[in-house]
Amino acid sequence: MFEFYLIKLKEEECTMKKGVGCIIVLMLTFMLIGQSAFSQEKESQPHYFVVVTWKAVMPDGGSFAERDSLMQLYVDAIKSNEKVLSVKHMTHYYGDDSHDYLTISEYANWADIKDADKIDSELFKKRLPDKKERSEFWSALGKYFDGHSDEIFIGKPNIGK
Repeated sequence: MFEFYLIKLKEEECTMKKGVGCIIVLMLTFMLIGQSAFSQEKESQPHYFVVVTWKAVMPDGGSFAERDSLMQLYVDAIKSNEKVLSVKHMTHYYGDDSHDYLTISEYANWADIKDADKIDSELFKKRLPDKKERSEFWSALGKYFDGHSDEIFIGKPNIGK
């Protein structure tokens, strides 16, 4: 695309009348080339994903609504954490094991994972400043899960849709 403009410039004589037009075309060409190179560089930076796979259980007297409202309380408390680019919560829909509850968090780089954890703790303490209330919260949420695993993945920005 850019070659067309450069060839056109070579073919035309840059006279005084066309000089301003030539300069504008050259400036636009270099701006587009620079922007294209920057966006390719930005896209090639891989993101990191922390995947927590919880084994969900339904305690006596429990409900999906209660579990989800407790999870939402936590999400609302920490959603202003700028180190976390995105978070997805997923429950199992179809297949052999219907006990999986996944949380997938996306980070720009490795250091942001550790920093985000500290920020999450601070934000949640602001939301529930009383230590006893936080303990009760974790107990209430914890009854819906029987263990978990943590995995960290790195994105492949040059492969995919």
